Amino acid sequence: MKKLIVTVALFVMVPVSLLAQDTDHQPPGLGYIFVGPATHQMGLTAGFGGEGYVYKGLGVGAELGTAGFLTSANGNPNWIGVGSANASYHFFTKKAQGKVAPFVTGGYTLFFGQDTFDYTGSIAHGFNVGGGVDYFASKHIGFRFDFRYYAHGDHILWASFPNDTQLNFAAFRIGLTFR
Repeated sequence: MKKLIVTVALFVMVPVSLLAQDTDHQPPGLGYIFVGPATHQMGLTAGFGGEGYVYKGLGVGAELGTAGFLTSANGNPNWIGVGSANASYHFFTKKAQGKVAPFVTGGYTLFFGQDTFDYTGSIAHGFNVGGGVDYFASKHIGFRFDFRYYAHGDHILWASFPNDTQLNFAAFRIGLTFR
């Protein structure tokens, strides 16, 4: 699992850091890391991701993170993995000269790890929607503030929450972004 996380991190961050060396062109995407609290006893969320722009502000991206870090319910840890493949739209405004970029995002989410299997043994599939803003204090490094709502049709964390047929949660995240 550690090799997978390191491989994905290198896959996302190396191209973005190489693009940061080119000062003549706007980079075709960005990478980011995030941390923040979540609702419904899911505690801390953290992770990393990247997006590539395919047409103007329209982008596609992927993200790998964790939710429920350091929390438990009924004596069971709530820690799960969350992987997402998203589409996004960034509203680049000429007035802000590339410093501020509000965005909306949404897509497929895979919940994995402990207690994320439903009773038939399949992995929990779901979706996420959200939005936020990237604020670039310098040309290549900035801050990201965003909100995500995660939902699914399976019964995750059934050992911690045996009476919940569906545990959806929201995450409020802050992070660093690199372009």
